[in-house]
Amino acid sequence: MRALAPSTTGYVERDGISVYYESYGDGDPTVFLLMPDLIVQSQAWKAQVPFLARHYRVVVIDPRGNGKSDSPGSPELFTTRQFLDDAWAVLDRIEVEQAVLVGLCTGAGHAVMMAAEAPSRVLGVCAINPGLALSPPHPFKVAHDFDAVLDSDEGWHKLNRHYWRRDWPGFARFFFGEMFPEPHSSKQLEDCVAWACGTTVDAMLAEADAPASTQYDAADICRQVTCPVLVITGSEDHCQSPERGRKVAELTGGDLVVIEGAGHLPQARDPVKVNLLLRDFVRRVGTSPRTT
Repeated sequence: MRALAPSTTGYVERDGISVYYESYGDGDPTVFLLMPDLIVQSQAWKAQVPFLARHYRVVVIDPRGNGKSDSPGSPELFTTRQFLDDAWAVLDRIEVEQAVLVGLCTGAGHAVMMAAEAPSRVLGVCAINPGLALSPPHPFKVAHDFDAVLDSDEGWHKLNRHYWRRDWPGFARFFFGEMFPEPHSSKQLEDCVAWACGTTVDAMLAEADAPASTQYDAADICRQVTCPVLVITGSEDHCQSPERGRKVAELTGGDLVVIEGAGHLPQARDPVKVNLLLRDFVRRVGTSPRTT
């Protein structure tokens, strides 16, 4: 059972692919919560939606490939450009001219990109453990060849296409176990594994095989952002190097909050702290002269 029912639900269709969205509340401004990628569903924001919707309009989206959204079969349909255009299409459908964007991991990178390419439509960006390639990845994440047939299934050997095909739920349990280094995270782990099992191995591999775009330079994109930026980084993030968050704050001139001991998903594990940070940020940027 959800703590709050959506006030509006719907789909946007782009090139035959339907993407599901929900809207909560009717306050101003609109806060758009962007998913990291298709490994989880919009319910990963379940601790933020009821709180923020008391004051603002809150919009969430199931990424293509998971939840109630369609799952394309082609890697070309999982590019960064496709995810960005899905987000813009949802804002257009619900007739939102300006929004505060909140993103996690890859979704934080998408929020920054959206702010750079359409500054008049973005009041502010909150980037949680942003997945922009501004520093080398964690060594353990690239220690093993994703495409090779490996002789072990231990630890980060599971980050491998052949293992995914053998035991996707096993990878989800391992991966989210790493994402929650905080003690007493069993409920959050259980939720994320369930959402990860809402996608398919074929969809995850299609995203992994999506053509890499050569038009995105992460540092240059950050420098183009003109709106206020808040970066929230967990000191124990095992997915994105905390250095990436520091770089986003530095290059955008934004504020940086480091949550000591937090992992990759502080919105789930420390929702009160994250919710208060988001509320205060939205209050500040929502009174921008651009909203009048």
